[in-house]
Amino acid sequence: MNHSPFWLALVIGNSRWHWGCFKEKRWLGGWHTPWVSADQIQALKSSYFSLETWQNLGVSVPLPPAAANDHVPPELWVASVVSDPLESWQDYAAVQMVETSRVPLLGLYDTFGVDRALTLLGAGHTYGWPVLVIDGGTALTFTAGDNNHLLGGAILPGLSLQFKSLYQSTDQLPLLRPDLGQPDLGQPERVTLPARWAKTTAEAMASGVIYTQLASIRDFITDWQRHLPSGQVIFTGGDGHFLMAALIQQDQNLAQLVSTGLIKADPNLMFWGIRACRTARAIPSL
Repeated sequence: MNHSPFWLALVIGNSRWHWGCFKEKRWLGGWHTPWVSADQIQALKSSYFSLETWQNLGVSVPLPPAAANDHVPPELWVASVVSDPLESWQDYAAVQMVETSRVPLLGLYDTFGVDRALTLLGAGHTYGWPVLVIDGGTALTFTAGDNNHLLGGAILPGLSLQFKSLYQSTDQLPLLRPDLGQPDLGQPERVTLPARWAKTTAEAMASGVIYTQLASIRDFITDWQRHLPSGQVIFTGGDGHFLMAALIQQDQNLAQLVSTGLIKADPNLMFWGIRACRTARAIPSL
């Protein structure tokens, strides 16, 4: 079966689905959706992800008209941190399932998450090694690598998960959803940080969660620089822009590293990782 030069990447996260579109190696753009139902998945598969189907789902996508071809299925490269939705894609004609064991990195352990593997591979291939990826998602993860080899990392609850835990595990604390803002990743704006010495319960929760998370990130960056002073630091994930902007707002030394290019943010590292897998053809056709 012939395949379109256009292809799709899908990363199924804990809270959202992340989609990207390429023409061969060229990035066309990305979009995010809530979890997609079985009926919606079937509609997308049967129409070969036509523009009309996306429009019927109420989703605006950066697909050019040439990508809509009812007779040629675009490749779909799928990675997921949860297993349930994967079965729904198995019968698609041009699917490629991305698993951790098939990501071309050395030193990965059995339970290493495919999302972490892809962001590390994407960062290293795009920006060079060594590199530390800080992913501000449902979990905050630190993943370091050099020369296509995992050096190690750490996992802790992300901002939203910490706020949710305080609400669910106590009787009186509210569910807090602070507005973290959307500064530009290339030129981060100033963000509004909570009062450190708070005088209300909500402010105290915001202070405790946000400032301790920033302190954790600063400590990992400091240790990273101690061992690999020329190593890059790349922020990604839904909270990545806020975390980087907040850190450089607090710390002039880190702000200087941003100006020299050693610290940056890129929300698309997972997609760069999938592109690197596809380019290497590390995953055989099904």
